[in-house]
Amino acid sequence: MATVNGEVEGAEPDEKEEQDVRTGSLVSQSLPHEYQKEALEFNVESFRLDGALLGERGDLDEEDQYLSLVDESNWETLELEGAVTINQDTVEDVFPFNEWDETPGRLALVKENPLAMSRDRQILTDSPLEGGTHEFTLSINRDDHRGRVKIKPFLTRTEKGGSSGSKHASKVGARVADGLSWIVRLDERDDGGSLLMPIIEDFSDYDRFPDENHIHYLSLEAPRNPQLYLNKEHPQIINVLNNTGATGGPPRLRDVLYDYVEHSVWTQLLMQTARDTSPDTGEPEYSWQEDVLGIFLDDLYPDLGDDEAKIQLAEDVRSHVDVPDLVQRIERAVHQQYNLPSDTTNLIEEAIQSDD
Repeated sequence: MATVNGEVEGAEPDEKEEQDVRTGSLVSQSLPHEYQKEALEFNVESFRLDGALLGERGDLDEEDQYLSLVDESNWETLELEGAVTINQDTVEDVFPFNEWDETPGRLALVKENPLAMSRDRQILTDSPLEGGTHEFTLSINRDDHRGRVKIKPFLTRTEKGGSSGSKHASKVGARVADGLSWIVRLDERDDGGSLLMPIIEDFSDYDRFPDENHIHYLSLEAPRNPQLYLNKEHPQIINVLNNTGATGGPPRLRDVLYDYVEHSVWTQLLMQTARDTSPDTGEPEYSWQEDVLGIFLDDLYPDLGDDEAKIQLAEDVRSHVDVPDLVQRIERAVHQQYNLPSDTTNLIEEAIQSDD
């Protein structure tokens, strides 16, 4: 197997163009050119810890493309070997016909590690791009990474394209196709980062985050470990959320803001839990979902026992007829956990008194 050398570079120089045209959706983005999502086939064929095959070590889920090494210690280097395949059909979809013979494209693996503030790319093949299978070897040094590492393939342009009226990308560095991610979990955070203990990041640094108008983002890319992020691009809001006081205007404002954020987060977590709960057994897929059910199940289905309620939840989310009612149930159940009208009214009254 051919080994790609350790040359890594920063992000694509013009990827900012993609951030500027986002729709603001939490789960999707809109680009002004032809783009093929999940069109690159990304396979990891082997994992090695310090040169030895993974074997029974770690928690490997090949279907979800997830590896956890949280319970593994005393290792220095994780090495992934595999291949990324790009079909000629994909090349012809995202590049104009006059570029098919000598395609100005680059195929790369992008490795992101938010906690270590690290983002690198490893080039698998450069211009002129050829379709087919491109092998790789990629290393993760334990001392240089923390928390979660995401590895994702991208296809980008390497030369300026034709007229701006074309449906194809024209700028150097524009991304035109991607593949599914592999997630490697190295450790659990001991300084926050649980479901409602957010990590503060600059959203513009990451492609899958929403745009700068968003205060928060709940990542469900690794469903077994959801992660809440706050947008560092709003420093005044972050300062309020970090306030540790108990009385006065800033703590009241902090509580209202957190209520707003958590209301959105719990709604998403409940929907994810419903999807991941078996309609046959009522068992959710991940341990954190048991905690979510423990908080909200009685409010969702007050007339049913726990086991019946779990099965009903799983059935409702799979029924086109029952989903609207389920969404209303979830909204009501989440509202029961908060007193937004009262807290907001108190905040308004305090603001009015301060103006007198």
